[in-house]
Amino acid sequence: MPSIVTLRCKDESHRDVISVVLSQDAVSAGPDGDPWCAVTLTAAQARSLAQRLLNIALEIKNQEEPGYRTSSRSISHLSSIVAVHDGSQQGHRALQAAQQLASQSFCNLELFGVFGISGTGQASDSSEDYEWQKGWLIRLIEMYSEEAAANGVGFSSRLFPANDPCALLDALYGLDFDLIVIPKNLAEFGIHGERLMLSMVSRRNANVLVCP
Repeated sequence: MPSIVTLRCKDESHRDVISVVLSQDAVSAGPDGDPWCAVTLTAAQARSLAQRLLNIALEIKNQEEPGYRTSSRSISHLSSIVAVHDGSQQGHRALQAAQQLASQSFCNLELFGVFGISGTGQASDSSEDYEWQKGWLIRLIEMYSEEAAANGVGFSSRLFPANDPCALLDALYGLDFDLIVIPKNLAEFGIHGERLMLSMVSRRNANVLVCP
C-alpha cells in the first residue's frame, strides 16, 4: 500500500529542510501514460500530514531539536502500532482502537494474534481451543485487512500459539513500534515472570494502551 514519510534532514548547504518521501508502490501511470508519484489520503490523514509538516516547520523556525514536536513516541505522531488480539471482544476493541489511531496518524498497523487462550487469560490445555480460536482469528484478520485497506492503513498480521508465550514476547522485543494496544484479559499473559504488559512497560520504549 502506498505510504508517505516526512523527515527533517539537511540539504547540500546543511540547512534544515523537510523531505516528503513516497513509497515505491506510489508510482502509477497518469492520463498521458507518464509515471505519477501519488497517494490517496482521507480527510483525517490529510489533516494529520499537514499538522506534521507544520510541526517540523516550527521546529526548524524555532531552532528546536529534531523530534521536539514530532517524536513518533507522541500519540499524535505514531509511525507503527501493534495490536494484540485473542479473538475476544476485548481483543476486538483493542484492534479497533489501534486501527483508528493508525488511520489518524497515517501509520502501519500489525496484529499479533494469540490463539489457545483459556478463560483465565493463560494457555488452554484443550487442543480444540487452539484449533477453533486460530480459525476464528484467521477470519477476523481477513475482515480487518479489508477495513484497513479501506482506511488507507498498512496492515499485517502474525499468529502465535498461547502455549509458547516466549515466541510472542521475543517477536515484540525484536520489533520497532511506537504503541502497543493490549486487551485487559491478556495483560498478565506470559510465563516465569515475563508478563505481557509488565514486559512492554519495563523493557520497551513505547506507549502501552490497555483496552477493557
